[in-house]
Amino acid sequence: MTSKVRYLFYGIIVFLVISIAVVFGLRPQAVNLVYMTDAKYLPYMMVSLNSAIKNKSAESKYHIHVIGKDLDEEDISSLKTMETQNVSIDVYRSREYDLDYKHLGRFESFKVSLQKIFIADYLPYLNKVLYLDADTLVQEDLSEVYDINISDKYAAAVRDGLMYQFPEHIKEINLTDRDFYFNSGVMLLNLDKIRRDDIIQRAVIYFNTHNEVFGDQDVLNMVFGKEVESLSYKYNCNSVFFEEKDADFLSNFFKESVPQTPREVYDQAVILHFAGHKPWTPWFTHSYLKPLWYSYTKEIPIKYQQML
Repeated sequence: MTSKVRYLFYGIIVFLVISIAVVFGLRPQAVNLVYMTDAKYLPYMMVSLNSAIKNKSAESKYHIHVIGKDLDEEDISSLKTMETQNVSIDVYRSREYDLDYKHLGRFESFKVSLQKIFIADYLPYLNKVLYLDADTLVQEDLSEVYDINISDKYAAAVRDGLMYQFPEHIKEINLTDRDFYFNSGVMLLNLDKIRRDDIIQRAVIYFNTHNEVFGDQDVLNMVFGKEVESLSYKYNCNSVFFEEKDADFLSNFFKESVPQTPREVYDQAVILHFAGHKPWTPWFTHSYLKPLWYSYTKEIPIKYQQML
């Protein structure tokens, strides 16, 4: 085969591959995002979802999975209006699981969050998802964090400031000697491994046999053990931590360089998380974060804007 014929042959092969991709609509893997909400919290979840859609790359494809409690047909229809050409939204009715909620004790308000334990059950056909709490804002495309390899881990997540804020609680659940306690508000989850190792059953047993459980977060920290990949704080940037501690302290805590001012931190964050004070409350007066959050409220359905 002469060089000219060989190049022609390779050119035909490349042309055929591209043509097949076009014909069958082959695209990069969708980013599967999961939210959980009840009817009361739905408007706030919509704000987070709007920020994720607004700041995605044009070529990225998102598949949104909303696990909802007490959502009516209008709520579901309203969520569907937020779909775009590359964003699809599916809603799943929340279920009641066999959990002894009295074990929450002083953390009773975290009841709804326990649904996180069962994400692998809700989505049996997916092998990986990125979970986001409803009180988040997404400022960049999420493909990069979604593509992180966690094939040998249960999850990837960010260290939680509870480690230094409430060391007595970390001691109560026997995690003092472990160098990593993660925040469950943003998690990249390996659903295949969670199912394969029967993590849901282990989580239910742990929850039902321990008192004063800090919602799903304590449970997941315990049952995932050390099989968690550490993410940069940029993927779960909790405003409380960066207002209370200086850059040197936080750089040491997160084990990476942190900008000198909170504003620089927030500007560079991929995901902001209002895990403490909420920007929609009257007592939240942050001159930058409050108007930033409200800027994303203007594009959710009118009915839900009026509920904020």
